[in-house]
Amino acid sequence: MSNVKATVSTVKTPGKWSSYRMFGRSLPYLLVLPTLLTLGILVVYPIGYVIYISIHENYWIVREPEMVQLDNYRWLIEQKIFTTILKNTFIFTGASVFFHLVVGLALAMLLSSEVIHPRARNVFRGLLIVPWLFTTVVVATVWRLMLYPGGVVNGLLSQLGLMDMAQPLNWLGEPGLALPAVILINVWAGYPFSLLMMLAALLSVPQSLYEAADVDGANGVQKFIKITIPMIKPVIASVALLDAIWSFRLFDLVFLTTGGGPLNATHVLATYTYRLSFESFEFGRASALSVMLLLFTMVLTIFYFRNQEV
Repeated sequence: MSNVKATVSTVKTPGKWSSYRMFGRSLPYLLVLPTLLTLGILVVYPIGYVIYISIHENYWIVREPEMVQLDNYRWLIEQKIFTTILKNTFIFTGASVFFHLVVGLALAMLLSSEVIHPRARNVFRGLLIVPWLFTTVVVATVWRLMLYPGGVVNGLLSQLGLMDMAQPLNWLGEPGLALPAVILINVWAGYPFSLLMMLAALLSVPQSLYEAADVDGANGVQKFIKITIPMIKPVIASVALLDAIWSFRLFDLVFLTTGGGPLNATHVLATYTYRLSFESFEFGRASALSVMLLLFTMVLTIFYFRNQEV
């Protein structure tokens, strides 16, 4: 009888070990499954739903919206305002990224140099990131007050003799000035990110390289071009691509300062999408524009990940 029990136990043991091995192999997938489900519900499904809406007309207005395939995309491309919006978006993104990099790198080099006293340098490092601490609503409100025709900016220009207060500039109300003004606001609000990243990159550059350059008789410009830029080039590329993604899809700052006006002078893809959907109730066309915006940002994201692999 004992021999029979031993035989049974030896027969059942391999089955148990195989089930344990199968459970061990599937355990990583089971642990990842909640995250995949969350991403599917919060990311994949909404994107797919927007694509579905973009190929229908009168969605949410009638019970059975008509499928129009790519007519919404075709309609957007044929509109004259689409060219203006696309141009504004690229100008806004390119100028914002450029000045973020220039201002951030210049301030980072100043803070990493020995020209400023160490205590004063620490104080300036804290003060220069203050714009990053404000919410977009606060930034938009403060700058609207400053750029008002009777605001601080025009007052300073009048004190310097550069403008007559009898004919003040309406920075956010004139088509030729509105977009540069919004770019200025975005540069002020966003440069701290570039500053922090550039400062961290500069502090990681070995000082021995600069000492060797001093021995060879190199000046400041030569050290900047031959040493500083090549050493922090990966950081510059990463910051530029991330900033381009954020600026390209920026909505809140433009909407709170100008609302896309005057005369569509500051409308970008994100703000015009809002106008089509929640003001004109053209949900299909607004979804088509959202898909276009998604494609542009996906291209920038692919460039970003490829840069990270280098």
